[in-house]
Amino acid sequence: MAEALGIDTETVRRWEIGKIAPKRMAIEAIARFLDASPAELSRMTTLSLESKQRGMFERNSVPPDLRVLYETEATARLIRSLELEYIPGLLQTPEYHLTAQNAQVPIDEGHAATLRSVRTRRQEIVFSRKSLPKMLFIIGRAALLYLDDLPEVKDGQIARLMEAAARPEIEIRVITGLHAAMLGSFTILTPQAKTGARPFTYVEDIDGGRYVEGELVSQYEEVINLVRDQQSIELEEYLQ
Repeated sequence: MAEALGIDTETVRRWEIGKIAPKRMAIEAIARFLDASPAELSRMTTLSLESKQRGMFERNSVPPDLRVLYETEATARLIRSLELEYIPGLLQTPEYHLTAQNAQVPIDEGHAATLRSVRTRRQEIVFSRKSLPKMLFIIGRAALLYLDDLPEVKDGQIARLMEAAARPEIEIRVITGLHAAMLGSFTILTPQAKTGARPFTYVEDIDGGRYVEGELVSQYEEVINLVRDQQSIELEEYLQ
């Protein structure tokens, strides 16, 4: 890589051990050399921009399939998430997250605790930003109806949603009936313009999900726009 980029091998070594972060031009050259995807380029740029803030996430705490999503989320300028059966992760209370974990296939308690810690850290990173990104959350009616069976969780979770919806950067809507996204939940992230990276979509699945890039992202944007504009209502209106 050093030979291809026309730099000293010691520079590459210092990148690898985290002593220094490559600058934007070097990142673009690395991406070309590795034939990196737009999502990977976005991740590399995000890490470089945040390199002075150590410990964004612990080294091995984030599941590999979610690392690009979470690290891009930390600097994205637009976050759009559609969740059908689940309160979106950025809006979950700790009590809700624990209850949702208990409803899923059992995993090692240590790993479960790590995932809860990562969820908390993820929220801290996004909501402690000096300037919040624009965020759109569309929630399936089922996710809210399930709260009726969780009285020890419901009030706190609804309060959390209302608190978030009161912020001018955040819009929360609830799906009202049959809709264009019935086939599944997804999140669209739009990186900062200065990264040069294009929007990408993370599509959830039982086996961990997948990333969608390029022109296909426009299909997800069309779906979320249709659901937002014609097939959902504001959270406050739903709760009334």
